[in-house]
Amino acid sequence: MMINIVFLVAFVSVFFYLITFFRFTRRFPRLYPALWKHLGCPESLGLHGQATYLTVVLGLEKRVPLHALRQVRGEMAAIRVLLAITVVAFTVAAFMTG
Repeated sequence: MMINIVFLVAFVSVFFYLITFFRFTRRFPRLYPALWKHLGCPESLGLHGQATYLTVVLGLEKRVPLHALRQVRGEMAAIRVLLAITVVAFTVAAFMTG
């Protein structure tokens, strides 16, 4: 029963993560067109684009200063929290299943 709850938490957090992440990828080009062009106009559905947006959200992209992204700061925090919950839940599930 406990493993079912852990998997439920993991999959629900993945669901909300995807919704929040794709909302961020739709809003980013509209709110910051100069930064979007500076990043090489990444697409939200391509693997390279998703990796680029994820590095921006996690603060690993040096070409985009985090203080410049004021309008999407809440979404970036939500993405980080949901990503952490997902990783922890799947790690717990992996240890519980052996």
